[in-house]
Amino acid sequence: MSFDSRESSLAAGTPIRLYEFRRGVMRWLYNTSGRDITFGTEVYRTLRGGIGDNGIRQSGVAKQDSLVITAPADIEVGQPYRNSQPSSPVGLIIYDMHYGESDRKWRYTGNIANVRWPKLDTCTITCHDIDAEMERPGLIDTFSRTCTTTLGSPQCKVDLNPHRVDAVIQSLTGAAISSGAVAAFPDGWFAAGWVEWSIGQGEYDRRTIERHAGSVLTLMGGTFALSGGQSIRVYPGCDFLAATCRDKFNNLPNMRATPQMDGKSPFDGEQVF
Repeated sequence: MSFDSRESSLAAGTPIRLYEFRRGVMRWLYNTSGRDITFGTEVYRTLRGGIGDNGIRQSGVAKQDSLVITAPADIEVGQPYRNSQPSSPVGLIIYDMHYGESDRKWRYTGNIANVRWPKLDTCTITCHDIDAEMERPGLIDTFSRTCTTTLGSPQCKVDLNPHRVDAVIQSLTGAAISSGAVAAFPDGWFAAGWVEWSIGQGEYDRRTIERHAGSVLTLMGGTFALSGGQSIRVYPGCDFLAATCRDKFNNLPNMRATPQMDGKSPFDGEQVF
């Protein structure tokens, strides 16, 4: 039988939902049945305790259309969210199929918005579809004395590789790490920058540096997932001022700002600006 005939059948349908979570080349594959399902070369695992969702809705209102997946508390894709959000989004694709059939139908594409643990043995994964992405503000570039782009972005054009410092964590607390490799730089050099470390398969997780003093880097989100002796990459930060762009990164021609902008607004009602 085909997928369509199974869907319209009164008794022959054996529906299974497939969840494919992805981050770069990393994949987490699950299904709603009581056994592992192989589709092509991919194996969608069954979970002890099961996995399911509250249904796919398309009302046109992104918040109302949130998809909530309920799964066991130890589901692998949810663990990076226990302390803070991962630095890169985790996407989700949902397919529907019937057991024994070689056909599957796409149903949903979105990203994980947050993960909660309402019970000791349960977690809920809230996802937003691609329509929610369209509701974000679009034009963010404005006339400003400070730069409006992101350090290292294509608009910024700073190559961060020469500025990167490879370091090893010598000690850490719950909020900060210490490494002698960063002590040679002036205090504040790495503030607003970030540290990154490998999580396998060519992917890196990142954490923003809140403060830098001597050999100590205070991290936003704490030191969860980090350990002593671990290799990290440390990148400097930028305060988006013209002097920093010129002296620290030699990038003033690419600065997206108007540092000499007049302090009076042309829209304040004066007839002569």
